[in-house]
Amino acid sequence: MATRGWSVLQAGGGYSAISRGKRAVAILAAAIAVAAIGGCSANLADGSTASIATYQPASLFSPNGYSVSANADGSLHVTAAGSPGTPAARLEKIALARAAEYGDEQRAKTFKASAPQTGITCGKTKIATKEGQLNVRPLDYRAVAVDVTYDPKEQGADVRPTRQTASALKAELQSDSVPPEAQAAAAQEVAQHCGR
Repeated sequence: MATRGWSVLQAGGGYSAISRGKRAVAILAAAIAVAAIGGCSANLADGSTASIATYQPASLFSPNGYSVSANADGSLHVTAAGSPGTPAARLEKIALARAAEYGDEQRAKTFKASAPQTGITCGKTKIATKEGQLNVRPLDYRAVAVDVTYDPKEQGADVRPTRQTASALKAELQSDSVPPEAQAAAAQEVAQHCGR
């Protein structure tokens, strides 16, 4: 039996179950490290190097982006989240753009959104491990949520066309730039809220 690094070559030409297990652990550890680095780099608490939120779906590894869920009453709950440097007004546009685009995908002609609700989520600064407490960079973010209905009989000034609203807001989001001083002010607000 010859040894090559972590691999233990068996006489029959295959690798042992132990070496396959070590490889699986190494691959899993590398994947976790890449995900952690990717998630942290987009959500730094200082806001100076974190990018502002863009029109994209949120993911398992990062809350940045939009998400859609159903409410018990049949309406939809659309949330947009972003790094501390993302102003609430931009997140509101993202949430409304997704609400409009979702309605258009479902062939709804119009939609009505509730007043936006803004919140800040403060991340943990410590996690428990077998060895004790471990200091971690907190994952703070701002979120804006709206509740949306797509009733074709709905009338009023706050009823919007889905396709036109989605197109206009997505174009506006793509062309908008958030000045560094606005990003810094938004990040400072989140930092103060979270006691950082």
